[in-house]
Amino acid sequence: MHFVMIFLDGFGLGGDRDNPIMAAHTPYIDELLGGHYLWGQERRIESEQLILIPLDASLDVTGIPQSATGQTTLWTGVNGAKTLGFHLNAYPNEKLAEIIKEKSIFKQLADQGKKVTFANTFTSHYDETIASGKRRHTASTLSALAGGVPLRRIEDLLQGKGVYQDMTNEILRELEQEADIPLITAYEAGKNLGRLALDYDFTLYEFFQTDVRGHKQDWEKAVALIEQIDGFIGGFMSVVRHEDVTWLLTSDHGNIEDFSVKGHTQNPVPALGWSNKPLEWPQWERLEDVTPGIVRMILGTREL
Repeated sequence: MHFVMIFLDGFGLGGDRDNPIMAAHTPYIDELLGGHYLWGQERRIESEQLILIPLDASLDVTGIPQSATGQTTLWTGVNGAKTLGFHLNAYPNEKLAEIIKEKSIFKQLADQGKKVTFANTFTSHYDETIASGKRRHTASTLSALAGGVPLRRIEDLLQGKGVYQDMTNEILRELEQEADIPLITAYEAGKNLGRLALDYDFTLYEFFQTDVRGHKQDWEKAVALIEQIDGFIGGFMSVVRHEDVTWLLTSDHGNIEDFSVKGHTQNPVPALGWSNKPLEWPQWERLEDVTPGIVRMILGTREL
C-alpha cells in the first residue's frame, strides 16, 4: 500500500452559511462523494473504499484549537494539548518538539523499514531564516526530520518530484525570481504528488493557504482556493485511481469553513479517505486516532 496524507491547515466542517467550501465549485471531490458534501458536521459516508467522517479537533482541552498542538497530535498520536494543558499556536515548543522527535509518524514507519517522504519543497531562503532564528520548523517539518527524511529542494520540484506549499508555484516564483520556475496548475501539481507517492509507503503533503485565507476572510479568494484544492485532488486521482494507493485528507482545526468567526473555530475537521481497494478503515473519531490508524494500515493487513 502507498498511503498519502493530504493536510489542509484550518479546514473544518462548517454549516451552510458563511462557508466558502459550500459555495465553491468542486466537481472532482463531488464525484468522489456522490454530491457536494464536503461540509456539514453531521454527514457521514462510510464504505469499504470511501469515508467522510468528522474528527473531533478539541483535544479535550478548553479553548480554541491551535496549530502546534493540533498538528503534533495529528502526526504523533499523542494529545499535545493535554500534555501542555492548553492549546498552543504556530510552532511546537520544546515539550511538543520532544514528543515529535520520539513519536513522529515518519519515525514510527521508518523504524519499521518503510519508505517515507515529505512532498513539500523547501528553499535556501527557508534554510537561511531557520539558521538566523527568524523562524522555526513547524510540526510537519519536525515530524519529517525526526524520521530522517531529507527535505525536498527546487531541483526536485523542477523534475516533478516535489510540490510547493501553494501548489501552483506562484509564491515560489516571487521568492526565487532568478530561478526559472514554471507556473503550473493545481491539477498538474496533484499529478506530481500522485507520481511521487508511488515510490513511497507513506507520503505527506501540507497545504496551509487554507488557514491563511481563513484568517484574511476574503470570500472570493477563499472560494477560489477551495476550487484550486479540488483541481489538485482531480490531478492526483488521475494518477492514483488504478494504483494501490490509499489517501486521507484531513486538518488540525477549523477556520476557512466559517466566515462568521474571525480565526480558528471549534468545528470538527474532515477525515476524507479513499482507496482503490476495499479496506477495513480505522475507527477515526479524534485527531489523536489518525497516526495510530495509519501506522496499523501500512504495517498490517487491512484489506477485506
